[in-house]
Amino acid sequence: MAKRWWRGRWRQLLILGSLVGPGIITANIDNDAGGIATYSIAGAHFGYALLWTMIPATVVLIVVQEMAARMGVVTARAWPTSSGRTSASRSRSG
Repeated sequence: MAKRWWRGRWRQLLILGSLVGPGIITANIDNDAGGIATYSIAGAHFGYALLWTMIPATVVLIVVQEMAARMGVVTARAWPTSSGRTSASRSRSG
């Protein structure tokens, strides 16, 4: 009985990890030594005073991600490719 319960939990954790994993990796890409020092100094200086900025920043990020996802579905291409902002794609044809 306990083995079956763990199997169900393990499967749920794998599904959660596959959904959340890329976001965690992407969020940690810019955490280099200089960034961590800057974040620490800013946190020590301002404390929780700037925490309110997370709400509008999150809304903006959601809107941008939604727009990029919709454009990717409609054009079947990634945003840099469809906007012509990559050096690899020289053709302007749709």
